[in-house]
Amino acid sequence: MNSKSKNFILILFIFVTSSFKSFGTGQTADILIYKSDTFSLFANPLEQLFNIDSLRSTLFGNKQGCPTTSCWRLYQAEWEIIDNELYLTNIYSCCFYEDKIKADLKSLFGKKYKQGKVKADWVNDKMLSPQGKELYYVHDDYRSLYEKEVIYEIENGVLKSVVTYDNSKSKKSIYSGDKAFQNYIYSNINWEALPLDDKKNRVFVQFSANEQGIIDSLTVLKGVNKVFDNEATRVIKSIPVWDIFYRLGKHERRYLTLPITFSSDMKRKYIKK
Repeated sequence: MNSKSKNFILILFIFVTSSFKSFGTGQTADILIYKSDTFSLFANPLEQLFNIDSLRSTLFGNKQGCPTTSCWRLYQAEWEIIDNELYLTNIYSCCFYEDKIKADLKSLFGKKYKQGKVKADWVNDKMLSPQGKELYYVHDDYRSLYEKEVIYEIENGVLKSVVTYDNSKSKKSIYSGDKAFQNYIYSNINWEALPLDDKKNRVFVQFSANEQGIIDSLTVLKGVNKVFDNEATRVIKSIPVWDIFYRLGKHERRYLTLPITFSSDMKRKYIKK
């Protein structure tokens, strides 16, 4: 393969993987070292660099590393806070544990590269680091929820504050898994009171819960008629306790939209004997 073909493939790969930014895909986190501890970083300070787009295709010379949709930016950066200053210490390909490819910082940053690191004076950000136990995995960017969230406030590469938030009040309902939810809903529908026919009647509902896990907000987005709409509302609100989410130490409502299907087939499958 000649050099023009290689460049075309790399440009195409950058275009395609960059487009995944707008899709719900869990992302590979950057790395933060602080006070000799290593954490994940749900932030990408390198993206604040003014010329990052022109650098992106040259980060690893002629090597592309490991392509993955969970790393649209094509790299995983490593950062370290030393004496309250933020430094870039490494730029790895997205699967560096496997391909062991990393960027030449001296070549990329020239005089800014000193003693194996680059002072990140371009960074102005409140960087989030998830810490502790993972409470919920969310397959969408950096939305997974952890027991603690730590915010490192950086101004022109200088650490201004560190704030820790407690999310440990978050709880997962035993009814929120796909199978558990479906079993509960369809086993608790009052099938005998419904005017069922051969077609499928679908009611689309959106709901959320309060700090106690009580579903106190429900909207019928697309209904069938009063009978089916009311039964969908009743059975959803009958769930004893729903997921409770805390983010940055505060309760966060998460709205879930789901269809409830009323049909003779569903009745035969779930009606209580």
